[in-house]
Amino acid sequence: MDFQIAIKKRKCHKEEDEEDQPINRLCCLPHDIALDILSRLPIKSVIQFRFACRSWHFLSRDLQLVNMHMSRTLTSQRLCLIFHSDYPIRNQLHFVEFSDVDDNEIVRKIDTPFAVSMPEFSVIGSCNGLLCLIDSLFADSIYIYNPFTRDYKVLPKSVEFENQIVIFGFGFHPITKQYKVIKIVYYPNVYNLEIPRHVRRFTHMSSRRSDVQIYNLGANKWRSIGQAPYKLEKRSSLGVLVSGRLHWMTHWGKYNGRRNRIIVSFDLSDDSFQEIPGPDTGNLRSLMNCHVAVLGSCLSAVVPSYGGNGGHDIWVMKEYGVQESWVKEFTLGVYSPRFIRPELQKSYQIWRKYLGGRLVRIICLLKSGDILVEYRGGTLVSYNPDSGMFKNIEFQGMPKMFQTTVHVGSLYPVVQP
Repeated sequence: MDFQIAIKKRKCHKEEDEEDQPINRLCCLPHDIALDILSRLPIKSVIQFRFACRSWHFLSRDLQLVNMHMSRTLTSQRLCLIFHSDYPIRNQLHFVEFSDVDDNEIVRKIDTPFAVSMPEFSVIGSCNGLLCLIDSLFADSIYIYNPFTRDYKVLPKSVEFENQIVIFGFGFHPITKQYKVIKIVYYPNVYNLEIPRHVRRFTHMSSRRSDVQIYNLGANKWRSIGQAPYKLEKRSSLGVLVSGRLHWMTHWGKYNGRRNRIIVSFDLSDDSFQEIPGPDTGNLRSLMNCHVAVLGSCLSAVVPSYGGNGGHDIWVMKEYGVQESWVKEFTLGVYSPRFIRPELQKSYQIWRKYLGGRLVRIICLLKSGDILVEYRGGTLVSYNPDSGMFKNIEFQGMPKMFQTTVHVGSLYPVVQP
């Protein structure tokens, strides 16, 4: 019996040695060199290797590797496109990796382990490899999710109001190193007796009160900082992150003595709102249909071209916070996206809500200098500013209807150390 037990133990040790044999070769290298090699791999390759054996699993969680991999990904512009689709049955996430647009890339499905508890969701934002998702039916469930490591965190419930309108934001501040989720809640003023009770649910934004709620990913509770000093527009953007600040457009209204729409920022370091001077387009009403975006890490404003020909001017703020640094960098020509097939007519809520009736949304600036654009109806297009030519982008396995989010694949944990 003892002899058989010894044989079994020796066999187990042999299997463990064979299991760790690949990583043992890597471990023969100095630790810094091993991390340097792994940091140069695409995110999907690192995720595959982390399941090869226990040694690689622990090595992939090394904070130094996490930071090195993120730094190299940003430097090489090795980005991902996340496609959020609600067609034909339920909400799903897909992704494609690219350094520039390559039609040969394959779109792959992302498993969502919380799909049972939240079958319908919206993507609020992406930051350092983490996605912020909300329940699109009730807007009361919020998840922070790393789609590659499959780690996720369910945020606790926050204070809710009857007939509320909620504007979200998700971001990270590079100095404080904190991730925050922002909820700006607008709700009817029940104390305004001039409005009949049966119509208060339909009241305009100007007659609503507000509550700004903040969740720090390192904590486990929401906190309120009072009312928002601006009436933000939900359809203009989902909180564009630039320089540690989230940005939205306001509703058309009277601000500082004149009627206009203005750009408002929320500083994630000190939880304060500020006005950002907009571009001087020469036409006050041009900002009525403006939305903000990010191009080359700079805050940008996408404004319909003067004259209403269907094109768009893209203004870029070269020096953050300085109005004189606004430059009309690009002019997006007129383009007619593909016709929506009849079977898809009833399943376009995902981009209709996201774009808010707008025809075009600027996604990002590609390495080649082309601009990646999403048109209403689920059409992805690259635009060459020099030639003025458009090119339809279709990847293998691309969903029929989608909302596009620029994402950086990372190893960052959802629960911060």
